[in-house]
Amino acid sequence: MIYNGTNASGWTELMNGKMISAVFTMYDTSFVNWTVALLFIVYQFMLFLKTRNPTLCWVTGLFFASLYAASVFIKKISLQIMFVMLVFELAIILYTLIWK
Repeated sequence: MIYNGTNASGWTELMNGKMISAVFTMYDTSFVNWTVALLFIVYQFMLFLKTRNPTLCWVTGLFFASLYAASVFIKKISLQIMFVMLVFELAIILYTLIWK
């Protein structure tokens, strides 16, 4: 049997000594480039369920999205989803401040 050397996801980065990039490539490939967006959505949902505080969710979400925007792993569509969620959270905060 002849193997033609297909590369597993992240194996090249691992052999180059880039462990974090290799792990990210593996997870990002398995989640079809939605790894960070899914982590952000789950993080925001769990934080809101635990604290019921939209201001805390907005501030920590803003930190998360800003750090992600400054990283090398950036995907434009996931960054847009994060900022859309942050806009909705800010709308909830403003609604509670003005009308309640």
